[in-house]
Amino acid sequence: MPSKAMLHVIKGLSWVTALLLIMSCEPGNLAKQANSEHNTKRSTAQTSKKLDPGQTGPHPDLLQGNHDDFSLKARRLSSTVTMSNGQWVVELFKGSKRLALWPAISGYNTRPSADRRWSPGNGAALPIGDYVLGQPEPWGTDIWLNLQPQFKTDRSGLGIHHCNPGSGCLCIPNRNNLEAIAAWVKATGINKLTVQN
Repeated sequence: MPSKAMLHVIKGLSWVTALLLIMSCEPGNLAKQANSEHNTKRSTAQTSKKLDPGQTGPHPDLLQGNHDDFSLKARRLSSTVTMSNGQWVVELFKGSKRLALWPAISGYNTRPSADRRWSPGNGAALPIGDYVLGQPEPWGTDIWLNLQPQFKTDRSGLGIHHCNPGSGCLCIPNRNNLEAIAAWVKATGINKLTVQN
């Protein structure tokens, strides 16, 4: 029969394991993600000096018209010497006009060729395709927007969230940007995300 001390150790390990699973939608390494976040910030500072009109959230003048005209898309940025493979952007469109562009991370920069559709837990980026996008909801101290793939895949538990620490979903390094995305989803009722590449 196990001693009380051993039971306390097992109970503590179970708690830590559960906490780690809750904090991450994919197993990973915080150092890898921190490097991707640093590269994303540097890349964004270099490429986007002028903000798009809807960057900080919805404005009454931008909300006029049919809300069905709004769409949310995510795409991987091209890999170059200065950019890691995990760098993405999330873009908000009204018709063909881009209203906002937010830096994002999906997949670990050390796993650019990992199977994106059939190997859960391998650190791969989101698979290409359409996703039903859930409304923003609290996720501990974070915000979670559920992503339900509309194609066959073994991947599950996918969403948009702040980077802490998993990046197999679509994580948004800047909390203000995540709040802006959530505000747009609430204001327009956008219920679909398209992963383009």
